[in-house]
Amino acid sequence: MSTEEQPPAKKAKMDEEDAPPASEEDAPPTSEPTGWEDHTMNISEAVMKDDETKHLSALKDAPVQTLQGIGKVAAEAFAGLGIETVDALGQYKFFRMARALAALAETETAGGRLPGSVMNVDDAVDKEWEAKSLTEILDAPTEALQGIGKEACELLESLGIKTVGDLAKCKYCRWAEAITTMAGYEELKTKKECKMDAAMRRLS
Repeated sequence: MSTEEQPPAKKAKMDEEDAPPASEEDAPPTSEPTGWEDHTMNISEAVMKDDETKHLSALKDAPVQTLQGIGKVAAEAFAGLGIETVDALGQYKFFRMARALAALAETETAGGRLPGSVMNVDDAVDKEWEAKSLTEILDAPTEALQGIGKEACELLESLGIKTVGDLAKCKYCRWAEAITTMAGYEELKTKKECKMDAAMRRLS
């Protein structure tokens, strides 16, 4: 005998007039309007399906596996870096350094440093990289970042991040940073709650 479940027998169709009257318990639950029903924004390509309807502030404090594409192995690698939440990932010190270097590199002119310039990023990179151009630093291994440590570099490499430029472009870090940043600009109160607050202010 097949182990597959047999489909349940179809019930005979019931005429509308023969159907029992629907009770209030049978009615689908209704939710109060939130005030965001007309909004179209979403980040469905970045977070898991079950998390798509949540506030950004809730996602900020969620585990890194909330982000699409981060499975158990990647989560363990991030945990080895001391990163367990979306917020921690977005604020990862070495990602932010790498991203800043990449942004500045976009403005760099080859051979364009003027005599007498004192501009430097010496406290961000190891000694051997201090005199290099920003473009060269982006092509450097992650070990070039000052203070990162060998173990951290190995964990990053297990995630496919080998260079400073790779770290700057890490989509999970960029998504996490964006979620964390925009969570600070999110309205958390529903339309009803805002009206109640306004009413309370008028009474005070």
